[in-house]
Amino acid sequence: MSCTVQVANHRKAIGLLYAGVQTAANAGVPQDQAGLAAALITTSFQLGSALGLAVFSGIATSRTSHLLAARTPPPEALTAGFQRALLVSALCLVAAGAIALRASNTRGEPAATPEPRQNLEPSYDPA
Repeated sequence: MSCTVQVANHRKAIGLLYAGVQTAANAGVPQDQAGLAAALITTSFQLGSALGLAVFSGIATSRTSHLLAARTPPPEALTAGFQRALLVSALCLVAAGAIALRASNTRGEPAATPEPRQNLEPSYDPA
C-alpha cells in the first residue's frame, strides 16, 4: 500500500474517531452550554495531540541518538527509536484504558443533596 493511501486512510479514521468522541462528550450538556463544551473538547483534543507528538518524538529521538552514538547503522537506529516510542505509547494507552474502566460514570445520576441542617443556634446551658 502506498504512503498516500495510508495517509488518506489515517485521516478518515481520525475524522470518524473525532466525530464519535465529540458526540459522546456533548451528550447531556445543556443547550446553552453546548458551544463551551465543544470548544473545551476541541482544545483538549488539539493540546493532547500536540503534547503526545512532542513526548513520543522526544522518546524516539533520544533512543535513536543513543544508538547512533554507539555506532549502530542509521536505519536500525531509527527503527529502534520508533519502536521505543510506539511501545511507550501503547503502554500509555493501556494505562488510559484501565483508568477509563475504573472511572465511574455519573451521567444521568441525580446530584447528591446536602443533608438538612439541624438547629445551628448555639445553646447556652445556664449553670
